[in-house]
Amino acid sequence: MKLATVTIAVFVFFTIAAALVSAQPSTGRYELTKLSYRINENRSVNIQMQFTLFNTTPNRVINSVPWTIPAPTVKSVNVWPLPAKLEKVENGGASVTIWIKFEGGLGIGKRLTYFVSCIADGLVPGSGPEYKGQFGSRGDGKLEHENYIVVVQGPEGTRLFLTKPQAQEVENELPTIMYETQLGADEDFGGIQARFYSQPAYYKLILIERLTNESTKHINNVQLDIMLFTEEAGWQFSALSASSLPIKTMYIDEENNWHGVFDVGEISPSATKELQLELIYEVDVYDPWISENDVGGLSEASWLAAYLEPDDNWESDHPLIVQAATLAVGGETNAYFVGQKIVEFVVDRLNYQIQTTRHGALWAYQTRVGDCSEYTDLSIALARAAGLPARAMYGWGYSEDNFIGHAWVEFYLPNKGWQPADPTWAETSGNYFVKLDPIHLTRNVRGLSSSESGLTFSYRGAAPEFKENVNLLVLTASGAAQEYISAAEYAIEVAEKLLADSSSENLSVKLQLAQQNLEQAQTAGDENQKILYAKQSIENANEIISSPSASPQRKRDFSSIGMHCCLS
Repeated sequence: MKLATVTIAVFVFFTIAAALVSAQPSTGRYELTKLSYRINENRSVNIQMQFTLFNTTPNRVINSVPWTIPAPTVKSVNVWPLPAKLEKVENGGASVTIWIKFEGGLGIGKRLTYFVSCIADGLVPGSGPEYKGQFGSRGDGKLEHENYIVVVQGPEGTRLFLTKPQAQEVENELPTIMYETQLGADEDFGGIQARFYSQPAYYKLILIERLTNESTKHINNVQLDIMLFTEEAGWQFSALSASSLPIKTMYIDEENNWHGVFDVGEISPSATKELQLELIYEVDVYDPWISENDVGGLSEASWLAAYLEPDDNWESDHPLIVQAATLAVGGETNAYFVGQKIVEFVVDRLNYQIQTTRHGALWAYQTRVGDCSEYTDLSIALARAAGLPARAMYGWGYSEDNFIGHAWVEFYLPNKGWQPADPTWAETSGNYFVKLDPIHLTRNVRGLSSSESGLTFSYRGAAPEFKENVNLLVLTASGAAQEYISAAEYAIEVAEKLLADSSSENLSVKLQLAQQNLEQAQTAGDENQKILYAKQSIENANEIISSPSASPQRKRDFSSIGMHCCLS
């Protein structure tokens, strides 16, 4: 009896132990984890994962392991080769967990290399030219990874803009990045943020300027002077393609901003008049790969004295701003490093908070909050206090179906000229110093004045109420070609009007070239050729429009009548 009792006890002990082993979670370490992502044009992502799993745990066989993908939908899951096979797929709402089973189990001291492939939807949200996502987050959450590799490929026709953290670009037919690291057991890793953009990106911008007479008397001789786009943004091509009112003239101001002047006429009491403008924007990724070795010192930029002066929202001469500039820059004299340090200082100093009104640099420095206006104002004030010429760029930002007014900064870097930086987006998205993505649309550049204004209007009588609405359409290359042709027709019409009173032979030749280019664009069979010829037509017509000999009095003098300045 005693012996039989012992035998039963031993049998029960081993049965319970076996149950405990199978119930405990799988353990071991991954000697290799390689996660490869290929983004498709429709924003689905092809994923292939390679794992080499080593069972390092004494007295435990690994029967299955999970891997979680942070996507709402995962399909076409495949696991190979045997003994690895798909066990089950669990949908968790915002994520999907794939369970991989090992037939016969992965024994103690054994290793196995296996692959998992699938297609995920939801990793790359949004629309338009931007393909942005977070890739390669760890999906096990508990095991050591000796060699953890993330590879991401952008869609055909796109260009890489940035990664966070910084990843290595790999030479490939498609834009490709690779990131390698090691992960300890339970160490957090959220993956690599990568941004790819269609190259170039095309937009149609619709501005609706609305003037309302809320007085009891007529408002007469209303005229609008509108900043349309700038020639200073070297990564952007813009043109006016249509207007609901006849354009009186166009001109370029002292900072290379194009203006359109329109006669609105009379506005009766309680009446509203509108002006609708359509513009074409072509924007490229801007990344000139400038380094500190390409840029001169601050002393080489001192000739731009106008861009070192204080202004209403750029209090560069205030003691607190001067002190802060010294703290930010230290003894640095290389203009590249000065600009970089200022952006880093502003990002560290300010916390993003939307403001209903603009407050300027000093207020932002003291309160430590602000939106893009304050980030830009403080960057400019600090740069000017440090001896680095700086100015503002105003326009719009487009991201994930959102389109909002936006501001950023330009620094003058000796030997490389004016270069952009976006301290606001650097706060959350990574490096925006001396580089810009094609979802920044520039309306105007302001450095001689800190005003954000994009429009003035003149009138006789009571001041009308003003409101501007902005809509944006993302265009395909085919749609952009038609808009370019419309813009060329519009530019030629304006040029012909200005040439009516001019006898310049050179300008007449330019007009003939513009007309020939337009005909080439209209008859070209390829959309890229249509765009190319239409751009040449616009450029030739613009040379006429911007020539003083075509219209020597392009800019109207508003000094003797009512004038109002409006924020864009």
